[in-house]
Amino acid sequence: MLARAGLLTTQGHLVIPADDLLAMARLPVDTFVEALLFKILTDQREAWLAQMATTDEVRWELVPYDVAMALASTFEDVRERDALLLAAAREVDLQVLQEFGDEGEQAVLEACRTHLRNAGMKHMLPDVAQVSLIDDTLGYDIASPDAAGQRHRLEVKATSAPPGWVEFFISRNEATVAQCDPRWSLVVTRRDHDPTIREPVMRVAGWLTHSDFAAALPADPPVDGGQLRGRWASCRITISAQCLRPGLPLRKPNEPAEPAGR
Repeated sequence: MLARAGLLTTQGHLVIPADDLLAMARLPVDTFVEALLFKILTDQREAWLAQMATTDEVRWELVPYDVAMALASTFEDVRERDALLLAAAREVDLQVLQEFGDEGEQAVLEACRTHLRNAGMKHMLPDVAQVSLIDDTLGYDIASPDAAGQRHRLEVKATSAPPGWVEFFISRNEATVAQCDPRWSLVVTRRDHDPTIREPVMRVAGWLTHSDFAAALPADPPVDGGQLRGRWASCRITISAQCLRPGLPLRKPNEPAEPAGR
């Protein structure tokens, strides 16, 4: 098990612990076991675990018998078992979304360039910029002009949600920029099967404005007499794919502009 998790390697007759295992071994025994289980679960990235990422309850019927037994022998309190499994599921889901992120941005970059080429505006291609490579805290990932000369700020979200739905994380900063900037749009990408190459390909699925998902954003709790304060930092949005606007939010030459903030 440790070898499969990359925590032990062998060289001839020697068994060599990895640095991660040595670091965990310095922890108290109960914490070490929890950390070890968490690493094994998240590194294996099993499909059954990913299915739990969007829920607040563990579906134990999905958990393999050996995993359930390992958890039962480690945690007496079922709530602690649930907490570890749900944390592992969300970590795996976040890893997948992060891997999709750059692939999604590349798909949107190419779609923006294709828009300009098709409109005969090749001279604008250098103005398509992947801003996230320089600063990923501006509230958008890509700056691109459309063929009518209007500059757009595009936040890219890759989704792995089942067909018919779109799921993504959005930060408070991104939501604030979206609310204040009428040229901000959220572009959703998804991996679709391409029969010509028999592999999934990341494509633009559509786009949203701030108003399309604003109702799903959380609200800060009211201040409790000055003793308790809270501010949301990020949230996960689930929205029907039917809400997506087709293509990209880019205009062609002489095409009338949409009303700001639509």
